[in-house]
Amino acid sequence: MDISSLAALSASPTSSFPYAQPELPTLLVALSFLFSLNILRIGADLAFHAGLVAELFLGMVYGAPLAGILPTNWEATFNVLGYIGLVCIIFQGGLSTNLSLLLSNLPLSCVCALTGIGIPIALSIALLTAGYGYSPLEAFAAGAALSSTSLGTTLAALNSVDRQQTSAARMDPKLEKRAEQFREMPRDAGPAEETSGSQARMPLSEPSATISAPPALQQTRIGTVLTSAAIIDDVVGLVIAALIPALANLESPSPSKPNLAWTLIRPLLSSLLIAVITPVAACFVLRPVFWFRGFGERWCAPRRVGEEWGRGRLFSGTDCGPESHADLVKMSIMVCVLSAFLAIAYYTGSSMLFGAYMAGLTLSYLVTPPRESSHAQDQPAIPPEDRAAALSFALAYARTVGPLQEFVFAPIFFASIGYAIPFLLLWRPAILWRGVLYAVLMFLGKLAAGLPIMLWSVLTTRGHGCNQDADAAPAESPASPTPQLDGNLTTSTRDRLRASMYPAAFMGIAMVSRGEIGLLIAQIARNGSSTGGSAENGLLSEEGFLVCIWAILLCTLVGPICVGIIVRRWRSRVTAGIWA
Repeated sequence: MDISSLAALSASPTSSFPYAQPELPTLLVALSFLFSLNILRIGADLAFHAGLVAELFLGMVYGAPLAGILPTNWEATFNVLGYIGLVCIIFQGGLSTNLSLLLSNLPLSCVCALTGIGIPIALSIALLTAGYGYSPLEAFAAGAALSSTSLGTTLAALNSVDRQQTSAARMDPKLEKRAEQFREMPRDAGPAEETSGSQARMPLSEPSATISAPPALQQTRIGTVLTSAAIIDDVVGLVIAALIPALANLESPSPSKPNLAWTLIRPLLSSLLIAVITPVAACFVLRPVFWFRGFGERWCAPRRVGEEWGRGRLFSGTDCGPESHADLVKMSIMVCVLSAFLAIAYYTGSSMLFGAYMAGLTLSYLVTPPRESSHAQDQPAIPPEDRAAALSFALAYARTVGPLQEFVFAPIFFASIGYAIPFLLLWRPAILWRGVLYAVLMFLGKLAAGLPIMLWSVLTTRGHGCNQDADAAPAESPASPTPQLDGNLTTSTRDRLRASMYPAAFMGIAMVSRGEIGLLIAQIARNGSSTGGSAENGLLSEEGFLVCIWAILLCTLVGPICVGIIVRRWRSRVTAGIWA
């Protein structure tokens, strides 16, 4: 008796699902799928730092587009697991985002995002109406699908090309070092004792002597601008996805007409409220509660030498609780906060991915130690950076969920995108050449998102050493640092323009990938709703839909490969000067 037969027996609401041993072919399909995803991803990462390309291809092979090895119910299950992987990628991106850089560069991120949205839509309308003969609404729907940026693909590409990363978990190497030193500091080394205090703090005062790795791309200024711009693209994509069914209903003879104003305003308003209320709540409610009399630190930081943990810390119990127990507390907090933000975003009409990112930002801010912290007399004087490292949610996430995300959830996510692509229908001659031409135009449209980076580099008065050889900068000794050059006095406009080409190219190419958001908008435009329906009610015809799929597929494949090439060859130039 197979599993489907057993499922039929469990149709009665009072019965349970019978446990049965899976058949050997079922086990082999599942094992080969998960194993092949990781093997091909590792090979593609080694070849061109774009493992997700192999995952997309394997998804097409195992899924309905080609071999159809995976049953339909398996594809639905993997779709849910893959979306969990996408949420985890976004949440991890929020945990590792530099908050100060995010806030200071938010206007520039908005300009880059709007440039990367408006130009593809304008080019799409121009080409599809004048060149392909599509209607203006159909051209707008296609351009809307290609105006989005896949935030999950962008963050996965950053993880893949980061040379200092040993796993998919994004962390700063300095945090791990400081957390280890925090745990090794003796409990009885008080600040009043000069010798013991200096002896305890000596390893913490010179991390640069032992850590020389460059910061992760996502921790740099250009990486922060890229991530926040992709988040804005995701929110705008949600607005467009909600607007397209309303536009489709306007063309239908249905007597019920949608409220276009509310359809357009609701996602924007809800996202704006989440973005405004969350920092206020985090600053005046969550963070004070976490740091009230050190309550949060007592439970979330790993115990130091001679120090009790958890309940023992609070109620003077027995000495217990290794680092794994502290990680358990932090994981519980992360699950609760992430679930709350996902629910708020979903029920208010915003993007759940935006909610996941805000949850990561909130937790990252939550563990920042207060500037003036009252310590007990017997407590060592620990620098705020080391206390933050010991409390880091990013490190706890990397130790617990990181391997599962890297080898299971994230590969399944990109594979689920692959088996959503109608691969065999794409090879009709007219669709092929139109789709490839459209993909090239959409590649150039997103590449324009790097233009504000060039303008900012040229116009800013903070140009730092634009005429220096950026590749030689990391090799210089600390004893003779490269001088900080004033952009108005020392470097010419041509020098700054030439130096800005690398971060601008990185910014534009990293936003080329469309991925899940583009597929979602294209399918909504084809079916007339997000839940499916008759294709006759959609704005996109079959040919227009397949042309869009060509552009989405090629951009999603080419984008990460080009990012890998740029970062491998010119990483120091990408993050040189003001973009470090």
